[in-house]
Amino acid sequence: MERGRGALDILFVFACLADADDELDTVSLLARHLDPNEYRIHVIACFHEAGTSEQHHARLEALGVDIDPAPYDLSFDETVNYLAQKIPSFALIISCQNVADIYPALDRLYWQPPLIEYGRLVAHALAGPKHFTRRYVGTSSEVRDAAASRMAGREQHAILIPSARDFPTDARIITLWEKLLDEVLEDRQSPPPVSIFQSFLQGGFECSTHKRSDGRRLDLLVSTGHSTHAEADYRQLASYHIRTVRDGLRWHLIEGGAGQYDWSSFLPMLRAAKSCQMQVIWDLLHYGWPDDIDIWTAKFVDQFAGFARAVAKIIRDEMDDVPFYCPVNEISFHAWAGGEAAYFKPHARGRGFELKCQLARAAIAAMNEILLVDPRARFVHCEPAINIVPEFPSNKAQRAEAEGRRVAQFQAFDMIAGRLWPQLGGEEKLLDIIGLNYYPNNQWILDGPAISSTHAQYRPFRTMLTETYARYGRPILISETGAEGDNRGPWFRMIAAEAKAARNVGIPVEGICYYPIIDHLGWDDDRDCQSGLLSRTVINGQRGVHLPLAQAMGII
Repeated sequence: MERGRGALDILFVFACLADADDELDTVSLLARHLDPNEYRIHVIACFHEAGTSEQHHARLEALGVDIDPAPYDLSFDETVNYLAQKIPSFALIISCQNVADIYPALDRLYWQPPLIEYGRLVAHALAGPKHFTRRYVGTSSEVRDAAASRMAGREQHAILIPSARDFPTDARIITLWEKLLDEVLEDRQSPPPVSIFQSFLQGGFECSTHKRSDGRRLDLLVSTGHSTHAEADYRQLASYHIRTVRDGLRWHLIEGGAGQYDWSSFLPMLRAAKSCQMQVIWDLLHYGWPDDIDIWTAKFVDQFAGFARAVAKIIRDEMDDVPFYCPVNEISFHAWAGGEAAYFKPHARGRGFELKCQLARAAIAAMNEILLVDPRARFVHCEPAINIVPEFPSNKAQRAEAEGRRVAQFQAFDMIAGRLWPQLGGEEKLLDIIGLNYYPNNQWILDGPAISSTHAQYRPFRTMLTETYARYGRPILISETGAEGDNRGPWFRMIAAEAKAARNVGIPVEGICYYPIIDHLGWDDDRDCQSGLLSRTVINGQRGVHLPLAQAMGII
């Protein structure tokens, strides 16, 4: 089968390692003989038996199997929640011993990875539902037949593979398991249709307007020249069949006082988009706001909602098409940069979660006002897709801390949907389109450096796409992605391949937005960041094109 880049992660879920000698022998056999470049084997055990479980841990870890004992300290409901968070990250799940937690966990997801059940007892085969089960593997004909009796219309999906304990050196067992894994992984859904945006390939114009710690306000639309060259930029992208872009308003230029708006910085861009028939996702708050507003106050929320309402009226009056908005760009990153690291305004430390709540509250208020003006409006919520891993995976405390920080990436989405801190006003309907921003440094070691695709704990981007869709069931836009220098073309090819792999298992990835589409100046030092498809230099009305990236995109 075609695997794409990277190994496929296979998760075995056990009720208790101490009671699973036959199944553990199978895991050991597969760990010894499956190609590690194609498969990586992981184990989660739900119950702990002192002494015996540790022996099995050591046995499997010596074979390179990743053991996750987190459920040992969790209740049943907590284990179900934990599994629901974890299992979408894997290409395939194999449940041993009729694990009671698996089906409730799968029921909580909008998308489920394929499930194989593996049993050595007739009682296991007869127990529990089977509607998620792609195959049931019995170690005897009695177990296989018992499973078949529970799979009406799918009896052929109950199969027999002898126990590795009975035939520990039999190569046929490896062959049977490899064939089974290939069959189940190839039994995929058709790619979903692409239907939301005018083009799958999109471009993003860097529009940050935040204030740095030295007090200087950035304006990337000015430094790239896009603010005065918007129509030509749109037409150039349209000539490459890029018909959808991300672009931004500069709130600090528009609202000079409460409710006093000057649209001169925005209307030329809006009318240029109309003239070029360019579909634009408009960022309303891309890190910057007027100087006279204190972001920590209720006034900030109210004024931002009023600003959003005014923008919606302008766009409704100027355009006939369905409008698209990103209300607040990267709530998570903004909360860290402005509330924890004092990297940019409001230059705070220790207030990251507070700022995250405030930004989510503002986004929710803005969307409600926009919908009152134009109920057709669509919203893209753009957040970084990240992976944080422990330096030492066997260190339980490190592992838990890394995972806690990793799943915090979903807090902004949960706030908007009303799942977390519902007093902010979030609702499921407001979580419309999920935007995921992904760059080469989005995976790192806990409190350490970034990791690359050669690292043992690196996650293929497709697993981040599937995990996010499994949590929310919303269409996904890869809303920012890109690299610098010579890595631009290879990076885009990788992202396109990962998006295709996700779509092949049914994930509705609706587009890829290369960001920024124009080379820009660095936030901190004005260095020349050669990361775009287009150059900052304009000659005879056209920007230069980075040919290797254009070739990777298939536009020339």
